[in-house]
Amino acid sequence: MMEFKKVEEGIVPIYENDTNEKLINARELHNVLKSNTKFADWIKRRLEQYKFVENEDFIPFLKFEKGDERGFGNKATKEYYLTIDTAKEICMIENNETGRKIRKYFIEAEKRYREIISNPSNVFDFMHLALNQIEANSKNIESNTQRIDNLEIDVQDIKSKIDVSIKNNYCLASDIAEQLSLYSENKLPHSNFIGAIARNLGYKISYKHYYEDDYIAIVKDIVKNDYWQVYFKPLAIQEITNWFNKNKDEIYYEIQYVKNTKNGKKGEIKEKGYKIENICYKIINK
Repeated sequence: MMEFKKVEEGIVPIYENDTNEKLINARELHNVLKSNTKFADWIKRRLEQYKFVENEDFIPFLKFEKGDERGFGNKATKEYYLTIDTAKEICMIENNETGRKIRKYFIEAEKRYREIISNPSNVFDFMHLALNQIEANSKNIESNTQRIDNLEIDVQDIKSKIDVSIKNNYCLASDIAEQLSLYSENKLPHSNFIGAIARNLGYKISYKHYYEDDYIAIVKDIVKNDYWQVYFKPLAIQEITNWFNKNKDEIYYEIQYVKNTKNGKKGEIKEKGYKIENICYKIINK
């Protein structure tokens, strides 16, 4: 997993990835620009409107926030790191005094970093470059050591933990949900809804031991030894997809209500999703 470390506070913090590329957190930039548009809409519009390229001009990532010990309140938000050039363009697009000030700051920061690399003038510059190199070397050593350790694992020991060979065309419930563009309110593929369809079709997905038939395979997870993972075979994937496409209009629901809180009414809430056997599975798309 790529790591990002903060290398400068400034008007907007500047981060550095494993390859020493300087990056800006899009949400932090949005906050400093004081845009009235909601962040998710603002960044989506900027990236699409000016055709910024993923993994060249920006890096998307999911930020997870853990809920309580029972898992309630878990949520994931989509965040972005921008290259300094992308951040400068976005500031120019904003066309206001704050945007111009931040863009000037980025230009000066870039100039300063280039000067340090090409012409380190004092002991602190040398230390900065040396520490970066040491850190990069350490990561390479750690990565290579990990590869060696992995190669030394007894293959037969791994095979003994798996009762079935997982093929490339097997899917998890989250994979099927993603194929059908079904996402829960926490913006993750709606695995629970796919599980509900599978149970409705009679698949035995609740077993806590090895099981396999023409539709599913339940095997022990190698990493989490006490966890059993359900894999869906091509026949099941096709059946689940067909069932959803045939029944989606009939099981779809949409309600609007006013939420009451201890501080009074919160306002109108619009909820939508699919209902199977009187259980509602909320979604964020339709």
